[in-house]
Amino acid sequence: MGKRNLFFLFVLMIYCSYSQTEKWKEFILSDNVSPDTIDIRVIQWNDRSLFHDLSFVDIIKKLDDYHVIVRGSRDDFAGLASWPLNNEWKINFDHEQPMTHFYIYAFNDWQLPPEYSILQKTVLSRSTLYLVESDKKKILALAKNPEVTYISNKLVKPKVEFRVIDMNLNPNRINKIHHEFPGLNGSGEVVSIKENRFDPDDIDLLGRSFETGLESEIFDNHANEMATIIAGAGNSFITGKGVVEGAMITSSNFFPVLPDEPEQYLSNNIQTQNHSYGTLQQQEYGPEAMAFDQSTYVNKDLLHVFSSGNEGNLASSGGVYDGLAGYANLTGNIKMSKNSLVVGSVDTIGNAISFVSRGPAYDGRVKPEIVAYSMAGSSNSAALVSGAATILQQQYLEQFEKNMPSALTKALLINAAEDVGFKGLDFITGYGSINAYESLTNLKNGQFFEGSLRQGQTISFPLILPTNAVNLKVTLVWVDPPANPEDFQALVNDLDLKLIDESDLETLPWVLDSSPNEDALSSLAVRAVDRLNNVEQVTIDDPTTSYTVSVEGFKILERQEFYVSYSYELENFFVWDYPTGSDNIPYNGETGSYFRWSSTFKGTGVLAYSIDEGINWITLDDKVNLEKEHWRWNNPPVLNRSAIARITIGNQLYETDAFTISNPPSTSVGFNCADSVMLRWDSSPYASSYEIYRMGNKKLELFTTTPDTFHIVNNKSSLPDTRFAIVPKLGSNQSLIITPTFDYKQQGIECYVASFFQTNVLEKGIYLDLSLGTTYGVDKIIFQRNHLNGFEQIVQLSDLTTDSITFLDNSPNQGFNEHRAIITFSNGEVLTLSAGSSYYVTEFPIRIFPNPAIEGDFLTIITSEFDEIPVLEIIDAQGMIVKTQKVHSTLDQISTSTLSAGIYYYKFYADGENYIGRILIK
Repeated sequence: MGKRNLFFLFVLMIYCSYSQTEKWKEFILSDNVSPDTIDIRVIQWNDRSLFHDLSFVDIIKKLDDYHVIVRGSRDDFAGLASWPLNNEWKINFDHEQPMTHFYIYAFNDWQLPPEYSILQKTVLSRSTLYLVESDKKKILALAKNPEVTYISNKLVKPKVEFRVIDMNLNPNRINKIHHEFPGLNGSGEVVSIKENRFDPDDIDLLGRSFETGLESEIFDNHANEMATIIAGAGNSFITGKGVVEGAMITSSNFFPVLPDEPEQYLSNNIQTQNHSYGTLQQQEYGPEAMAFDQSTYVNKDLLHVFSSGNEGNLASSGGVYDGLAGYANLTGNIKMSKNSLVVGSVDTIGNAISFVSRGPAYDGRVKPEIVAYSMAGSSNSAALVSGAATILQQQYLEQFEKNMPSALTKALLINAAEDVGFKGLDFITGYGSINAYESLTNLKNGQFFEGSLRQGQTISFPLILPTNAVNLKVTLVWVDPPANPEDFQALVNDLDLKLIDESDLETLPWVLDSSPNEDALSSLAVRAVDRLNNVEQVTIDDPTTSYTVSVEGFKILERQEFYVSYSYELENFFVWDYPTGSDNIPYNGETGSYFRWSSTFKGTGVLAYSIDEGINWITLDDKVNLEKEHWRWNNPPVLNRSAIARITIGNQLYETDAFTISNPPSTSVGFNCADSVMLRWDSSPYASSYEIYRMGNKKLELFTTTPDTFHIVNNKSSLPDTRFAIVPKLGSNQSLIITPTFDYKQQGIECYVASFFQTNVLEKGIYLDLSLGTTYGVDKIIFQRNHLNGFEQIVQLSDLTTDSITFLDNSPNQGFNEHRAIITFSNGEVLTLSAGSSYYVTEFPIRIFPNPAIEGDFLTIITSEFDEIPVLEIIDAQGMIVKTQKVHSTLDQISTSTLSAGIYYYKFYADGENYIGRILIK
């Protein structure tokens, strides 16, 4: 380790040690207390090797490298400085929180008295964690019990982070797995989603979930989106296709923030549990972190995947890093656990998302370990990684016929991750952005070692490389025993990784400076011995052909299992990652897509594409930076046809599979009648046919194929579902992008007609607007207008070329008008529609009806528009004005309740003119 790193690690150790030491000194009892009654002590040693001589005592809490709280008699610590403690050190309260729920941590399988209400019990290897509901007085009484070693009310409520779905499986090479290994879709695997409840009837989740009794009562769209990213079937659209569409999913409530019981994971075959939520920032190793570490420690096949949080723009709160801006802002002490996998976010080309939370953990450990794509936050990234882990678990089970150890899952994901952000390891993007395809390849090729060792043992593995190997990477991971609540450092068993070449030259892992200042945390990693993390990684850019992978047990309390994953590349290597033969550009109908490849070439190449099977090539860029491994195609021409791309490097050509360039065609419903429905879609000029899919019990299923751009479904009542999607086909093997799935009942089309209405335009007439779903099967349309006691024809339309028809009735009735349409079909059926009614007045500025009227009824007044408010006077046969009323609109009413039967006259005053008429009341 370099002197600079030694100095900063020493400063951090002293900083932590000082704060813990000062705290425990407050609880020292006088030394004249009888050793028979005091068995809780702080002991101190100057030689760290003495730590291993304490295996006969119970270690309760690590204060720093040289002070530990233990339980034992004074004789056990002969020769060591020790101090007895009172019971107050056990109590860790946040007095601003309501004191109704408490954590109780006790030795062995100590039984809490029955008067305490136990909400959850977690049994650890030599201790037990209780979550109880009680009052403070009863809880404080437990501090006197020598079996109880920790009491806290620091419970926090979980909260989901962002809830915006932004599916893109290309940046992390999951698309390539889907193309080359379609059977690796999570079939036979189960993923648990710990938060509120997802909707099992969501179109992308149908038929692939089950209940365990642990579900929340609250349904949440955020949970739906996480479930879709992990295991969506793509029934809604391609953005609804998740990482493992064949996996089963289940839900578990995330309050309290503790793992489920071990039996729940085992009996339901759950190897991955996704946690896309956060709590408050907590810079400590709390009961929750300990419980999640224990959850994996007792079930070493179980992987907990956490989102890092979305508080990256906030300062750290509490602990060594208190107040530090932009670092150490993980959301919750659950994310301080060691055996979990904490995931951050990057964009499509590996740039860190500024608002996503960053490490380190409270004690300087690397967090997040990895990142994955999401512009919306770490929730989505964690869900994507949970899906990727499930692919590896399925492959391992098929390959080795047993469940995959979670430490190996972590090692494969971390080792294959691509370096992004700062060069090498950092506290923002960890070991890099996952490359799921590379992780899978390393697993398939058996590029890993496993072993176990005890204190002081060293296990070595030979590693032989090709002569043209470059970029060697080796990663060690182990499931560490849980630490104790509030230990100054979480690591319990400390293993050391190093590579030794044929000349005995040793290469150490990369280590970060975790000193509590921004300069240190943003500095580049150095090669050094790692004393903090249970993940260690060695990389060598230009390796030799022979190494020994050495794993040493530096500080181990009991036998420790471990896993090592390794990978390397070859010189002058190039392979396409996107697009594959299953992909479409632009992805998801976006304005652009990234070409992606993996390469060890330096310099530049020429990128081009062809739409005529390679006869002619169109250059996109003649100086593509090969080391960037991506190139954005802005606004690609949407040709709705097949294409291939290639990169030329010197005299070598690297072509993609044939992919497609298309946007999804628009869909509509021609008619939706009682017994049949017509589905319609836009034509794709190069499509030879169209596949029609309907929604089945779990997935879209092929319904039929047609060369037309419409299909009539007869006997529709026999259909189990009303949702459909269309796929244009280019020949028999290649498809253009699928349409979004649509429900024909929700398209606003009844039996042929979308709408029929009048538009009254004074001085012109009345417009009739008729919108059909389709003109297919329509022989003619007759528009009619009311006349005397019936209707008269005003126009007949035949040979229709459009389904949106507008006709002007330029001679409507003066006054009341009702219009209707009679649609005659080629099969002889007739459909009559009403456009409603309106009033039209142009020849005389006022019309009053009914006339004659029935005594007591209302008279309707229709007028033209005037600048001033017109006034209506009603005059009887003797010339007396019997009623006066202002007319406030072009359609108004006047009551005849005060008028007896007889003949009346009216006068209408408007804009300085007088209009006179007669009214008969019977």
